Amino acid sequence: MSLESEELSVLDFIGGDERSQPFLQDEFDAQRYSNTVIECQEVAQALEHIASSVALLDRDLNQQVVSHHEDLLTQATGIEKLEGVLQMVQTRIESLQAGVQRIRVKITEPHSKIMSRTTQLARLQTVCELLRRLIRVLYLRKRLRVQLQGGLREVTKAAQSLSELDYLSQGVDLSGIEVLDSDWAWVSEARNKVITQAETMLSDGLESQNTSSVSTALQVFHHLSILQRNVQTRMQATLDRLQCDIETTLDSNALMAAASFDSPARSSGGRTSLPSVGSSAAWRASLWTRLDKVLDMVYNSCHQVFQLYKMVSRKRDSVTHVCFIEELQKCILWCQCSMFRLH
Repeated sequence: MSLESEELSVLDFIGGDERSQPFLQDEFDAQRYSNTVIECQEVAQALEHIASSVALLDRDLNQQVVSHHEDLLTQATGIEKLEGVLQMVQTRIESLQAGVQRIRVKITEPHSKIMSRTTQLARLQTVCELLRRLIRVLYLRKRLRVQLQGGLREVTKAAQSLSELDYLSQGVDLSGIEVLDSDWAWVSEARNKVITQAETMLSDGLESQNTSSVSTALQVFHHLSILQRNVQTRMQATLDRLQCDIETTLDSNALMAAASFDSPARSSGGRTSLPSVGSSAAWRASLWTRLDKVLDMVYNSCHQVFQLYKMVSRKRDSVTHVCFIEELQKCILWCQCSMFRLH
């Protein structure tokens, strides 16, 4: 009988034996099997069967070892070689880990120093930038005090100083610096003073047709970034004043009052009525006088607008060389007034 047939016979014997079935189950429980055997009072038979099965399996296992002796030795030798290879790999892994650890130790300290120095450098750059701004702000404030003492002659330079102060205070928090906190309110007052002076110069320059004063006022507004707002305000004030003067001058009640003062006439119940025969000449004279006055007002207002238009068309930014009128193109009221459209 061959080895394979003997192996099959052993398996068939164990598989066909009912008493061996519990041992072949995956959920075999030794304690439960023992309890079952004791309850059935078949302890001797069970021990005899187990002993014979163990002997059969032992004999079969011995035959397997004898039959596959060379293969088992070859596999054992291969396992030893595999263990040697695994040991070598393990040694190299440990060596690699040790090298990585040494490199980590060598890199960690320089990396920490670089990070620390980089943080210090960034902070030093921030402090240096803040100190440069601080020094410049202190210098500009000192210069601004001198410029304000110069009055209208230094108003343009004062506006330039204020403009630079506004630029230096943008994008950085300068609050909490004692040397600066005490003067911010003064800078705000100085700005308001310069704006008031420029507005006065613009108004007086337009009234007296002084192009130098108008040019200086526009330059101040441009430096303070309020050119469009102030020109629009000035144009609106001119239109409102002209409209009010026209309504007041050509008011029918005022005309009748002037005619009645020259030639008294009766009025019914205080209501406005047509001039009487005796006062018609006086009424016509008053009307023509007031019309002449209205035309003078319109002429003066249009002349001021035209004068302002010529100045903003000529003036340019000293750095970008952009004409002032390009900035005013965004103003709808300016576009209307530049065409002399009075409502």
